[in-house]
Parts: sequence; structure tokens; C-alpha cells
Amino acid sequence: MKAIYSRAVFRIIYRVQIIFLVIISFESEGFAQKTKSKTKVRMSLDYYNNADKSRSLDATLYFVQDRIRKPVSDEIIFFYIGDISENIILDSIMTDGNGTAQIKFDEDYNFSLDEERTVNITAVFKGNKSFTSAKSDISLKDIFMELFLSEINGLKTVSVRAYEIGNDKEMVPVENTKINFYVPRLFSDQLIGESKFNEGKSSIEFPNNIAGDTIGNISIIARIEDHDNYGTVARQLENFRWGNTEPIEDDKSLMTIQINIPTRALWHSNAPMWMIVTLVILLTGVWSHYMYVIYQLVKLHQLGKKKKINIQEGI
Repeated sequence: MKAIYSRAVFRIIYRVQIIFLVIISFESEGFAQKTKSKTKVRMSLDYYNNADKSRSLDATLYFVQDRIRKPVSDEIIFFYIGDISENIILDSIMTDGNGTAQIKFDEDYNFSLDEERTVNITAVFKGNKSFTSAKSDISLKDIFMELFLSEINGLKTVSVRAYEIGNDKEMVPVENTKINFYVPRLFSDQLIGESKFNEGKSSIEFPNNIAGDTIGNISIIARIEDHDNYGTVARQLENFRWGNTEPIEDDKSLMTIQINIPTRALWHSNAPMWMIVTLVILLTGVWSHYMYVIYQLVKLHQLGKKKKINIQEGI
């Protein structure tokens, strides 16, 4: 009796264990499916010190699908001074249609810098049911930069000065940093030179073959691009008459249009005469054969009709 009772208890425990394992497996599969259903997102963080001396920090949220980068819009990005653990929140901004959340800093805004004149900013997306979380951080050094032009004995020079700014407004010269110089154009900026800073100064000789507008006006841009600490820093000067322009003369003879007829050669669109004559002869021969065949067919048709009439009349 005890043996039968023990076997019954064992069977019940065994079945409970099986049911428990089945439930756990279903829960695990459901959790795995939920995890897999989330789209993995990424975040980039960029700092801009613009030509108008405005400053901005752009956090861009996106995911990659079929090797195509797609923005994540209408999601909140949290910005922290330092690490998240310090819990010093700078702002929280929702991403736009391009997946970008942008913080704009006032001209008189001062970062809280460390001894190396650096501020660390962290951007965090906490994730949701559709997307995974994402984080990106950046170490910034705010700099003062100015652009100016000079011309001595016909030599035109574009110069830049740049200094790192400390908490006590101390100015430390920028060193060994590349800077590019551009002239704005309709579709993109034209690179006219590049240089590196030495003791906070950098310069190039302005080229003499740069076209300006109708009176020679041009604009000049100096730009540090995607620097690890400075981000993108740009300064611009506008409407300087350093560009080339063609003189406008009141001479009616300049309005005369001259047309140069190319010589007859194989490499010109105007074909040689022998080729034209040969082509005409060949085409004439071909079309004459066509006309002769048509003439013979018409003549044969008329002869057949005449023969049919003669048969009907009994001739």
C-alpha cells in the first residue's frame, strides 16, 4: 500500500515539474521575442561653434536598416553635465524629424570646466518598447576664435587666432590643430587652403585666381572640422573685394558673335566631302533598286489584269 502511495506521489510531483518547465520555457520564449522585437538604436553627439558665434550641441538618434541610416523622431533625449551617475541634468529635448535633439547655448553661457578646461556632456536615450537604449558622451573645450584679412604690398593674407577659454577667462593658445579655409559657392564651399595653428595663430596666402561676383565681392570661411575637443568651429567674413571679375566695356563690337566652322574631318561633327558623296551614291543605288522593284510589280499587276480581260472576252 505504501509503495502504491509513493508511486502516486512521485507521478504527481513529476507532472508538476513538467508543467513548471513548460511554463518557464513559454515565458523565456516570450521574453526572448520581446527582446528581439526591439530595434537597436545608435546615437551621435556633435558640438558646433558657429560663424555667428552661436553654439549648439546636436544628439542624433538613428538605427540602421538594410544599410540605410534611418532617424528616430519624437523621442526624448536627456543631456547631463558629466556622467549620468552625477545626475546633473542639463536639459531634455525631443528629437525632430531628422532624429536630432539640439541644445542651443546663449552667447554669454559659460560651461563649468575642470582644470584642463574641459567639460564632459552625456546624452542618453532611455529606450522604450520599440527601441533599445542608447548613450553618447563628448569632452568639450570651448575656444575663442577670430578671422581677419590683411593686404600688404599686394600680398593678401587670411589669418586666424584661436585660444582655449578657462574658468577664470584665461586664454591658452591652440596648438597643432588643422584649420581649413573656404570660399562659399552655390552648392558647396570651395577649399582655398589649409594650415595648422602655432601658438594660437594660423594663416594662408589668398589665391589670386578666385572668382567673385560682378564687382569682385567674396566671402571667406575659416573652419575647424570635427575636432575631438573643439567640435566644428567656424568664422566668416563677408563682402571683401578680393575676387576676380571681368571688366564690362561699352563696346558694341564685343556683342558680335563669331562662329567657328570646324574643318571637315573624321573627328569633327562636320563630315568629309568624300564621305558625304559616297553615302549619297550608296543611298541612291539602294533606293533606285527599290523603285525598280516597285515599278516591275505594278507592271506585272497591270499585265495580269489585261490577260484576265482577254480571257473573259474569249480572245
